[in-house]
Amino acid sequence: MHNFFLKLYYFFRRQKTIGFLLLLLFVLVGGYFASNIQLEEDITKLIPSGEKQNVLRKVLDNTEFSDKLIFAISSEEKSPEKLTKYAGKLTDSLNQELPEYITKIQGEIPDEGILEVYNFVYQNLPLFLNSRDYEEINSRLQEDSIQEKLESSYKDLISPTGFITKQFLFKDPLSITNLGLQKLQELQVDDNFKIYNNYLVTKDERHLLLFINPEYPASETKNNEVFIERLDKIISALNNNSEVKAEYFGGVLYAIANAKQIKSDIQLTLSIAFSILLILLVLFYRRFYVPLLLFLPSLLGALAAITLLYFIKGSVSAISLGIGAILLGISLDYALHILTHFRNNADVKVLYREVSKPILMSSFTTAIAFLCLLFLESEALKDLGIFAAVSVISASIFALILIPQFYQPPRNKEKVKTNWIDKLAFQRFYQKKNLVGGVLLIFFAGLFFFTKVEFNEDISQLNFEPENIKQTEEKIKQIAGEAVNTTYLVSYGNDIDEALSRNNELYRDLKSLEETGKIKSFSSIGGVVLSTDKQTERIEAWKEFWSYSKKENLKNNLLNESAELGFKAESFNQFYEQLDKNFNGIFLDDYRDVSTLYLDDFINRNPGFSTVTSTLSFKKTNSALLQELEEKEGIIAIDRKQMSQDFLGDLKSEFNQLILFSLIAVFMVLLLFYRNLLLSLLTLLPIAITWIIALGIMAIFGVEFNILNIIISTFIFGLGLDYSIFITNACLKEYETGKPALKTYQASILLSVLTTLLGIGALVFAKHPALQSVSVVSVIGVLTAVIVAFVIQTKIFDLLFFQRKLAQKAPFSFSAIFNKPGSKEQLYLKNTVLGNYRYKLVYAAAKKEFTQNRERFLKVSGFINPGQKIFMLNSNFGILPVFLSLKNTESKFFVLDTIKENRKISNNTSQSNAENLTFSKAWPQDFKPYFIFIISQKPVEDISLALKENITKYAEKVIILTPEYENRWLIDLNFEIVYRQNNILVFKKLD
Repeated sequence: MHNFFLKLYYFFRRQKTIGFLLLLLFVLVGGYFASNIQLEEDITKLIPSGEKQNVLRKVLDNTEFSDKLIFAISSEEKSPEKLTKYAGKLTDSLNQELPEYITKIQGEIPDEGILEVYNFVYQNLPLFLNSRDYEEINSRLQEDSIQEKLESSYKDLISPTGFITKQFLFKDPLSITNLGLQKLQELQVDDNFKIYNNYLVTKDERHLLLFINPEYPASETKNNEVFIERLDKIISALNNNSEVKAEYFGGVLYAIANAKQIKSDIQLTLSIAFSILLILLVLFYRRFYVPLLLFLPSLLGALAAITLLYFIKGSVSAISLGIGAILLGISLDYALHILTHFRNNADVKVLYREVSKPILMSSFTTAIAFLCLLFLESEALKDLGIFAAVSVISASIFALILIPQFYQPPRNKEKVKTNWIDKLAFQRFYQKKNLVGGVLLIFFAGLFFFTKVEFNEDISQLNFEPENIKQTEEKIKQIAGEAVNTTYLVSYGNDIDEALSRNNELYRDLKSLEETGKIKSFSSIGGVVLSTDKQTERIEAWKEFWSYSKKENLKNNLLNESAELGFKAESFNQFYEQLDKNFNGIFLDDYRDVSTLYLDDFINRNPGFSTVTSTLSFKKTNSALLQELEEKEGIIAIDRKQMSQDFLGDLKSEFNQLILFSLIAVFMVLLLFYRNLLLSLLTLLPIAITWIIALGIMAIFGVEFNILNIIISTFIFGLGLDYSIFITNACLKEYETGKPALKTYQASILLSVLTTLLGIGALVFAKHPALQSVSVVSVIGVLTAVIVAFVIQTKIFDLLFFQRKLAQKAPFSFSAIFNKPGSKEQLYLKNTVLGNYRYKLVYAAAKKEFTQNRERFLKVSGFINPGQKIFMLNSNFGILPVFLSLKNTESKFFVLDTIKENRKISNNTSQSNAENLTFSKAWPQDFKPYFIFIISQKPVEDISLALKENITKYAEKVIILTPEYENRWLIDLNFEIVYRQNNILVFKKLD
């Protein structure tokens, strides 16, 4: 694995021009495609898919829940004249100065508008009457009722306002049209208003409401900032010159406040954080270009990910890119690890041998964890999974290729000055008993609390809500009577007629619920705008009600009673014509032509999908009632809290599954790399411990999960995994070589922690709740991950590996538990011998050699008597000396090994700590005690001469295990062959 990158290094070192051209080509081509990718800013992409979720997304796409601005024009005293005068000035100013920012101003109802509504209802009267209305009409047909109604109308006629009453009286003497007009009152949620001078004024005559529909949605903060700035100037000018004052609020204000606060927080915290970070990096690496080099692989990795998404999808969720940009902090680790190792060892061969495997392991396991997001039924999170996975893998590869090319490490180790990071990294935290005990105590406490972390499903709490805007909102809501809980109910269908039909049924249910007091009030067009079938039904009911006899009887009674009051016989001819009129159904556009009905606020019609919106108000939200209403076909409730619970609750449960999938997937990758169950578990175990401690801390301090920081938890998972992998490899390297390696690995991890804490961690000082939330969880997670890695993980390795090595025991293994020592084990000591090489790179080779030669080794051990001292030449990983020293515990073995790599391996076996075994590169000072000489490999000439000399003087027995060694000279020295078989040649000196 490391050889591939080493070859690439040498190739680009020789062919720098080709390297730079390839890099430039990648940036230009990737930049071109990445710049053409389409960004989707739809936040509903976060909502998981599913039957109900898909309907919700469709409804939100097709229903305009307008970002209206609500204006409250108020006076301390009753002054409706001043209120309406101010309102007139305001609407004039808005129409003149801000026409490009406003689509509609609602709140003023002109005189012709009132007449327009009346005439519309009158001309289509049967469509506005229900069965209860006909019961009321029946009562009005009685003779005494007609008499009473005519006398009342006569008094109105002779009053000063009689000219207004006259046009309505003759058209409808029984005021049947008013029964239809009452249905229009159901378009209002609250009845706390009246019309004064054609404006909507509260009944106490101290407030007037206006509604403005902005041209741009709340998400268009750039245009809306200009709009609100100019609007504030208009309001300020009007307020300064009037006793009446205006205030307003709307989603636009919150969007602008959030955008400004996020921008301000990020600029302040990150500018400070990155300034400190740049200084630290320059001081640590002693190179000014290091910060730029550090971010290069991450940026190229992000570019590769976006380019791939362009070819896969052509678009990407902007939310995914935003979260992904934060998660790219993981990919900085790879450059940090390479830089730190290269700084401490300028040998590029050693560098690639040490860092290639752990970096690729880290990137692949992290990528696998992110790719588990593909199991979630959320489009935005799938984009995030692909983006993050491709980014981290690409960044790790770019880091391995580019960092050694561009970074110039100090050649002289003495020039590398130690700093506080080096001193901290030099500490072996697992040896500090108090620290280990403290972390374990926190872990056990976490076991009791980690399941108690709450998930906050209220998205609104992630918004930044300035106190002044919030106070204005509450004040206007009180005025508007909307301080109760309001919920949207959307009827939907494949076409507008189907949506209207379902809305008509919903209307009847809401009417019943209002009468029984289960809801406070509701607003619906269900009693006004009817489907084609319902219209036909209403027209038939009208015809059925007005039978010929009933009409004639009414006509006679009207003539008799009106004649006494002086009315002419033909006065009510228009009314009689109305009763005989052949009514027809009307189209939706006929309703919409009545401008003062504002039906566009309720209806949205699109090809293949149409919606009709109603609202209902509770004194206290009733989730069970909403669920009951949603069970009806084609009805969905859009209540902020309930919707969050339904859909984000699903997201929470899916994330629980995601963690499980991630753990399984990562475990499989670790098994693939380590090919060992214990090492895979030891690398994964710190992640589980980290989660328990981090969740326990969150529960104790009341830190809640939410839609944002639960996604960021994948970032913590990835970082913790990186730390675990690097600590595992550091411990394995120390175990295999016997040389300190933990310092370098801990230094690179500490730098990673610093970059993370200074980056995301700095946002803990942000005022925006969403940024604070992300930051707090990140800080808790990262600090917990590094403490667990430095203290608990290394302590586990110390117990299972290092201490057992010092005690001349094999490292812990599952096979040792399940494999009971039998006769073969007692004879060959296979597990005991191979335990000296377990978890090392040479294990496979050592196992092969021992398996092939164990019979020979056993035979050799039989030629050694207890208490004898044996000199051995060369050892080939020390397998034979280890076996012989275990088999002949009362004998002592001195092994001369001139091959440096072999000697390193031999000296780091657990058996090398035994008193009866010594590996050395120098001859023993005194050969007198050594009576047995074992030669396992052919020695070089100078060693051969010295060996002959000492054998001649001191040897009583010589065992030769290689046919390459010329041995006839032993016969000349009076040695005889006592055993010759299986490449074992045993000479014994004759007396």
